[in-house]
Amino acid sequence: MKILLTGGSSRLANAIVTELGKEHQLRLIDSVPVAVPASVEFIQGSILDPDICSNAVQGVDAVIHTAELPHDLPVMGLEREQFLLDLTTRGTHVLFKAGVQAGIKKFLYAGTLTVFDAYPDDVYISELWKPLPSSQINQMAKYLGEFTAREFTRDHRITVTGLRLGELVLEDEVKKEPANPTWLDLRDAAHAFQCVLNRDNSQSIRWTGRWAIYHICADIPNPKFLIDQAARIGYTPKHNFETHYQQVHC
Repeated sequence: MKILLTGGSSRLANAIVTELGKEHQLRLIDSVPVAVPASVEFIQGSILDPDICSNAVQGVDAVIHTAELPHDLPVMGLEREQFLLDLTTRGTHVLFKAGVQAGIKKFLYAGTLTVFDAYPDDVYISELWKPLPSSQINQMAKYLGEFTAREFTRDHRITVTGLRLGELVLEDEVKKEPANPTWLDLRDAAHAFQCVLNRDNSQSIRWTGRWAIYHICADIPNPKFLIDQAARIGYTPKHNFETHYQQVHC
C-alpha cells in the first residue's frame, strides 16, 4: 500500500515510518525539510496549498493525517492561533478534498484525548462520551480538525478513521515523572495506525458506518480511558508504564 503521511518532521511521523516502512511505500509531506530514508518519498510544502496536496495524493492508497504542529509555526500570539486553526480546519479540508478527487478511499486522522481534560481522572471514558474541549488553542484546533475529517464521510463514499491519541512520550523518557493516565508511547501510537490501516467501510450506505473513532493510550490499572474498542481492531500496547503503577500500588 502507498501511504501519504503528513507532519513528516514530527516524532509521531517518525514512529509511523518505523512501524509501516517495511510493509508499505511511504510519502511524507511537511512545510519544513525532512531527512528521510532512501525508500521514503518526501514532498516539501503546506497542506494549505491545493496544488501541493493534489501532487502529494497522486498514486496514493491511503492518507494518514497526523495533524502535528509544524516547526515553522508562529511562536506566539494571535497570528499563531489563527494559523493553527487555519491549518487544522482548512488544511484538513484541502488535503481530504484532494484525496477524494484522486480516488483515495482510506483516510486516518490523529485527534487528541485532551478533549476530555475537563472530566475528573476517576471516571471511565469510552468513545461514547461527549468531548468537552476547552478554548486552549492546541486542543480546540485538533478537535475542529477531527470534525472536518468526519464531515467528509457524510458526502463521500470514503472510510475515515479517527484515533484520539494520548500524550505522546517514550516510556524511557518519563521514568522519573509522576504517572499520567493519558500517556501513550509513540511506538504504540504507530501500532494503532497499523491496526486501522486495513479498515474499509467505504461502501457503507450510512455515513456513520464509514466513520469510526478510537481512543488510544496505554493499558494501565484503573484507566481513565477505555481502549476496549481499539482492542477489537487489534490494538495491543506494549509500553504500559508498569514501573509507575507498581510503585503506586506498593
